[in-house]
Amino acid sequence: MVLFPFKVGKKPLLALMLSALSVSPLLTQAATVPAGTPLAAKQEVVRNNGSEPASLDPHKVESDVEFNIISDIFEGLVSVDNDGKIRPRLAERWENDNNTRWVFHLRLGLSWSNGDPITAQDVVYSWRRLVSPATASPYESYLSNMHVLNAQAIIDGKKKPDELGIKALDDQTVEVSLDQPISYFLQMLAHPALVPINKKDVEQFGDKWTQPANIVSSGDYKLEQWVVNEKVVAVRNSRYWDDAHTVVNKVTYLPVASGTADVNRYRAGEIDVIYTVPETLFKSLKKELGPEVHARRSWRCITTNSIFRKRHSTIRGCGWRLI
Repeated sequence: MVLFPFKVGKKPLLALMLSALSVSPLLTQAATVPAGTPLAAKQEVVRNNGSEPASLDPHKVESDVEFNIISDIFEGLVSVDNDGKIRPRLAERWENDNNTRWVFHLRLGLSWSNGDPITAQDVVYSWRRLVSPATASPYESYLSNMHVLNAQAIIDGKKKPDELGIKALDDQTVEVSLDQPISYFLQMLAHPALVPINKKDVEQFGDKWTQPANIVSSGDYKLEQWVVNEKVVAVRNSRYWDDAHTVVNKVTYLPVASGTADVNRYRAGEIDVIYTVPETLFKSLKKELGPEVHARRSWRCITTNSIFRKRHSTIRGCGWRLI
């Protein structure tokens, strides 16, 4: 997530991420709005997401176009903040034994957007589905790279998905077994391919489970509308466990592929957040906008000062909440 600490001004939000950079979803914990912070009455954002998503099934996709949205409508066990620290999300706490046996304790009262409880069985089902050859996920090898027990054998067809090194000890507790210790296990755990999905939803609707009328989510937002090659719209999920710290009520994602068109639509007031811009424009825009141009780590962004006056929100992957 990128935070833009600028003074209040009169122009609308503009954030540009250069196409030369690889932008992955960045997850972080929410925080309390500072006392006295002015917020706009209408908390809605239109952002360009670069292209039409191929799917919103976390196990069927492989690009940031999809994972940007998935990271907003689904929640993982943990996240990694801007300082590289692991933050609890669905999992409130965890412990491990020699870095080969990990036990995660889910928060009490977690629920899907339809009100059904989120349980440890949902996590187990999702990981088994990810690694199953029947799913043919582009990320099927991810659990093998994490050294989850039997993952590679399942991919090779030598073992069954229910032999994966993950099990539910009870409704609130997930146990993960590794075939060798790895120091970066928790960092890998934050990837959106590992978010739990709702088994009942998938089995009831099959390939259509990600359609707005069918999908149930666990994240800040829930899918409201998906008009192919036009827009995807997500609205605030009131059943999200940390909804009290969500600020923006509605996010519209546009599939504008051209960096130039992206900038032009911003200038026309049609887009609040720009996804890509030709790198050759960065210097000229920096010269034009002066201190409004901000570069940080692997992100290069341009924002006008009124972002905090109008919304006081920040970019979370492609989601929106305070940090």
